[in-house]
Amino acid sequence: PDAPALHSRTLSGASESTSDWVHAAVREMLRREAGLSGQYVVFYHSYSASCLLYELQTALACRLQGYPAQGPPVMRLQRCHFEHYQDLDSMVKLATGVGGDHDENFRRIGISTVVSWFASGGYNGPFMMRHFLQGWRADDDVGDMTLLIKDLFRACKIDEDLVEPVLQVGDKWGLEMSRYSRRGRQRSTSIPLAPGHVLQIFIHYSVVDSVAYGALPLGRLAPHGFPVSAWLARQLPLDGQARLLAHPDLFLDPGSGLARVFTHCSSPLYSPAQRRGLLRELDDLLAPHLSTRSARSNARTGLGLSTPRPRPAEAPAV
Repeated sequence: PDAPALHSRTLSGASESTSDWVHAAVREMLRREAGLSGQYVVFYHSYSASCLLYELQTALACRLQGYPAQGPPVMRLQRCHFEHYQDLDSMVKLATGVGGDHDENFRRIGISTVVSWFASGGYNGPFMMRHFLQGWRADDDVGDMTLLIKDLFRACKIDEDLVEPVLQVGDKWGLEMSRYSRRGRQRSTSIPLAPGHVLQIFIHYSVVDSVAYGALPLGRLAPHGFPVSAWLARQLPLDGQARLLAHPDLFLDPGSGLARVFTHCSSPLYSPAQRRGLLRELDDLLAPHLSTRSARSNARTGLGLSTPRPRPAEAPAV
């Protein structure tokens, strides 16, 4: 495709600083994809309101599992949700139901992706380019996402009084918060400063066929969409959607090299430095509730996680 023209149309109306930031992010992602394509399959996941939930799970993973302090966002942390859905067959069966990938159990274990930055995914035009600025908004049937944070805290045996301070952190850093209510009331509808986010996800060829499948809209299995490596090899140009089994065993161990995840925000107001600040504030909120060995053990048990690896040394504050 004519990438410069596509990007220019996508960014029409954006400020010069935002345009420069987005262009730099896309160039970085495409260079990274070119460098890793020999060993990995790439997937792109667009999101918006999920950012706070992902980052909260990242802060918890750092506290409980020795996850890198500046590791990529954690998409799924509650390993207990995977107890009955350990493989692709079970996830595909969920997607064949009436709700497709809107099924509650599917959403607990899987994420939606497209297989190229330029993929349409069955929609009109390149999906990622159209949604990078604002991010893919959660569908209305997701409901109040505050309930997901409450569910996470209940699993960790953390008092639900911590929910409101967590939501205030999201407000402070300009995240998309309209899907979160405050004590049953809708939050402010002010325009978020940093609504659009993308995860660039690389899955090693040795495991990709066990955690991904080619999908149609709503998550149903695409014709010949499994194994995904063969499905992708038959496409020219590369296009389509895929669904990933976001199992914590794979994504909480970046040192294995089996999954490599990178995050980008479309706004220069949520740079890596700002993200570090948000994660520090979330950790400050969590620390008093997870200060003892027994509290951390109880939280890990509630999440279905195993004994953590030794925690790496903290990087210096920036």
